[in-house]
Amino acid sequence: MKIIHLSDTHIIEKSKKNLYGINPSLRLEKALQSIRANHSNASMIIISGDLVNTPSSKAYNTFCKIIKRYDFPVYPIIGNHDDRDMFFDFFPQFKNDGFAQYIVDIEEFAFVFLDTNVKNKPYGRLCSKRLKWIEETLKNKQDKEIYIFMHHHPLVSGMYEMDNTANLKESDKFWNIIEKYKNIKHITFGHLHRITQMNKGNISLHSTKSTVFEVAYRPNEEREYLTNEEKPTYAIMNINRNFLLIHHHEFLNEDDIYEGNC
Repeated sequence: MKIIHLSDTHIIEKSKKNLYGINPSLRLEKALQSIRANHSNASMIIISGDLVNTPSSKAYNTFCKIIKRYDFPVYPIIGNHDDRDMFFDFFPQFKNDGFAQYIVDIEEFAFVFLDTNVKNKPYGRLCSKRLKWIEETLKNKQDKEIYIFMHHHPLVSGMYEMDNTANLKESDKFWNIIEKYKNIKHITFGHLHRITQMNKGNISLHSTKSTVFEVAYRPNEEREYLTNEEKPTYAIMNINRNFLLIHHHEFLNEDDIYEGNC
């Protein structure tokens, strides 16, 4: 099974306007065109939060118009830039117990989508109600291999601002639940605007870059939040039973290829 992971699309109201000198709508279009050309056999596209940059009906409408032009099942989740109520105006099918959390079952796999949004805050949190939903979901899916998708990073990234002002707060409560279940294979998240790979025990994790702007790596003692001109990516997740292979693809320059030797 192939899954495409996009993140942090930061769509703005007017599709011809720029954000930090970049057109978010055009970037998302280019990513989806690349996916259609090269990965038409993908089972789904997952967009791990910050769908829009500043929440408004016009911004979400622009986002929806773009993804509807491509014949893929798209599963979005919300990030800190999103508004839960506005999201439900466009995606009511993903509302569960008041939150944007849901499950997709395909064959022997269960894909679990979490809502870590805290209204108008850069950081995330899973309240007791959401934690209870996660616990009940995992109890009911012990016969499946589980993949979890969320926006905020549940482990330390090594970047001061992201780990202190924009992380998943009280993440130990999340891990107290997660570590009970041996059938959880992988956790995918966004938010960092960087490619990262982590693991905690037997659970692997990754993030991919934003389709718009990237965050410069600064070690924990450096407190600036800086962007850079790295190329955007999407992640290609190839999943089989007890097997996961991930490629991060720079879609803007995918045609700049030449013959070489191994």
